[in-house]
Amino acid sequence: MDIKQAKEEIRRTVLAYTERDALGALRIPMVRQRPLLLMGPPGVGKTAIFYQLAQELGVNLVSYTMTHHTRQSALGLPVLREKTFGGKTYTATEYTMSEILASVYERIEKTGVPTGILFLDEINCVSETLMPAMLQLLQSKQFGTHRLPEGWVIAAAGNPPAYNESARTFDTVTMDRVRLLQIEADYHVWRDYAHEKGLHPAVLSYLELNPEHFFCVERHVHGRSFVTARGWEDLSQLLTSYERLGFEIQDALFGEFLQHEEIAAAFSSFFHLFTACRERINLANILSGQETAAAPELRAMRFDARLAATEFLLHAVSRELNTFRQKKALTGSLVSFLSSVQSANNPLSAAKENLSRREAAMALRKELGVLAPEEEAWEREFAASVHALLDGAENLAPLQAAVEDGTAQTDAAEHALEKRIQNAMDFVHATFGAGQELLIFLTRLKNLPGADAFLKENKRYRALCAEVLPDELEKTL
Repeated sequence: MDIKQAKEEIRRTVLAYTERDALGALRIPMVRQRPLLLMGPPGVGKTAIFYQLAQELGVNLVSYTMTHHTRQSALGLPVLREKTFGGKTYTATEYTMSEILASVYERIEKTGVPTGILFLDEINCVSETLMPAMLQLLQSKQFGTHRLPEGWVIAAAGNPPAYNESARTFDTVTMDRVRLLQIEADYHVWRDYAHEKGLHPAVLSYLELNPEHFFCVERHVHGRSFVTARGWEDLSQLLTSYERLGFEIQDALFGEFLQHEEIAAAFSSFFHLFTACRERINLANILSGQETAAAPELRAMRFDARLAATEFLLHAVSRELNTFRQKKALTGSLVSFLSSVQSANNPLSAAKENLSRREAAMALRKELGVLAPEEEAWEREFAASVHALLDGAENLAPLQAAVEDGTAQTDAAEHALEKRIQNAMDFVHATFGAGQELLIFLTRLKNLPGADAFLKENKRYRALCAEVLPDELEKTL
């Protein structure tokens, strides 16, 4: 299965394993709850989906990389206790609580949330001495005499030995106690994620032309060459930062992330082509409608260059959509924030206390490692906006004015963005005609986060779909 299917299956499993009956007992006893084991190539997002699910489901997440643990740190340390049996006193050995289980209980204490996911990464790389303890955890949900609390689901991940020389193949006894989810790298699933994250358009257009380069691991006499989804995403982020800061992008940079000589060289050549093509496009003029078609030399370029131009324009539209969604979400949050404190005896004091609690909750989630960077940035922007409006204010008047202005600006921005999206469609059509470029642009445009709301009633979009996407037009009717 692909990573998207795996995430959905894990979601269902967590909900099923934490479901309780009318008396509060787990419907599936913990002894019958098989831990999830995700096995697949590196860099496809196995670890990331657990952080996403913890946030989406509102449960805790405790994550450990098992290669960092010994038998003592996982199982606990021996402690001598005096015990009496049959009237005689003996010295018996007990064990302290495992560091891993202690972290689970500590997380419950900090958050007040009793349910969660215990995620054990690189589980098939643990030492031989630790394996018996791991088998006990997988089967009995306990280390030594200490049990995992009810409502916690065990999940693990690992790379097959083909990708990790220190990994082992589990025996039948172990495999009979887990649910095995075999994960495969899938470019088309990753592409949706990449567009949502706004990855660099050069990466997106190159992989659209060369999807076989998305994931590649090859053995040869000199070692191993590889390219992973993680490598493409990390390269994309650095390219975006370098361009924003005005740094020179040298060819050696590509090989640092794409550790496959031929693929790194091919992407380097394409990146130079993409840069040259991008310089021929004036985004401001296109989106404002001042430039309705590109120069003839752009139309005469090779298909990969024309696709690069299309991706570049899609990336610009995606940024515009994201900016609009953020501003609209900020206004909506300010509206909700204002309505939650207006009826208080002292609205200004209530607003400041509310904001303080919200900031404290954000700090705790960050400390616990369950706050996504995008959400952290959003929360910081919200808090900064409210502080700017209320610090030094005598009442809620500045916040009320900001809400009114924000609502009016959002309505105006929505109409303006609809027109800018239409200008982008018109530019592609006027430049390349009703060909492959327009087909790609319209297909990918509809899948951009937030775009569907602007396209559903857009007559120009429907007319262009009628030319190149008749099936897509039927879906929108």
